[in-house]
Amino acid sequence: MKFTIVPVILSLITSTLAQSFCNTSGHSGQSVTERSNKVGSINGIGYELWADSGNNSATFYADGSFSCSFQNAKDYLCRSGLSFDSTKTHQQIGHLYADFKLVKQNIQNVDYSYVGVYGWTRSPLVEFYIVDNWLSQYRPSDWVGNKKYGDFTIDGATYTVYENTRYGASIDGDTQFKQYFSIRQQARDCGTIDITAHFEQWEKLGMTMGKMHEAKVLGEAGSNGSGTSGTADFPYAKVYVVYYQNLLSINDIK
Repeated sequence: MKFTIVPVILSLITSTLAQSFCNTSGHSGQSVTERSNKVGSINGIGYELWADSGNNSATFYADGSFSCSFQNAKDYLCRSGLSFDSTKTHQQIGHLYADFKLVKQNIQNVDYSYVGVYGWTRSPLVEFYIVDNWLSQYRPSDWVGNKKYGDFTIDGATYTVYENTRYGASIDGDTQFKQYFSIRQQARDCGTIDITAHFEQWEKLGMTMGKMHEAKVLGEAGSNGSGTSGTADFPYAKVYVVYYQNLLSINDIK
């Protein structure tokens, strides 16, 4: 009888690491602070700060961690992680994961928010969100998408999956594109997100993914009123690729 223990080993590894970074993580290494809209990189890690108004900043560290600060912003986001060249699908790249730890401070007037993994694909053009937490009082709900697929167990937790069609600003300018959402039922402040597990669930539902442009840990907050303020600190944030063939495995057990 043939089977592999790679998924079990990987689960144990990620669980152990999660316990470690959730308890001991802190910013380290060289840093750069941005105070206006900027796409950049530090130590090979891509980042972006974007806001449409207010007095905002974000500090990005060489270890992938970052801290988001916003004041009187209508829509604010900062993110850090992997950037790609839009030539490979996620299957061709490898199995994607993200680790994160979130510390919220002095959050005010947040009407909508997404914390988790964010990115884009091309061909087709898709903006995607894996939402594990939020800075708003309430969990993001049906307003995020014009099509609701329902609840699914993904990576051991319950997520609600949505699809939306939107016309507006994108990585390719103002155009029409799809939005995909997985929204966790119970928010968490720290953990490992199996990004590929969400991609695979979406594809089972007919939500086509394209060639990868980016996958980053995201903090986003928005306000329908005068603006939102606060700090979303990520003392640990890392997006990475695991290649199963490089892990210890047992292929044949009689």
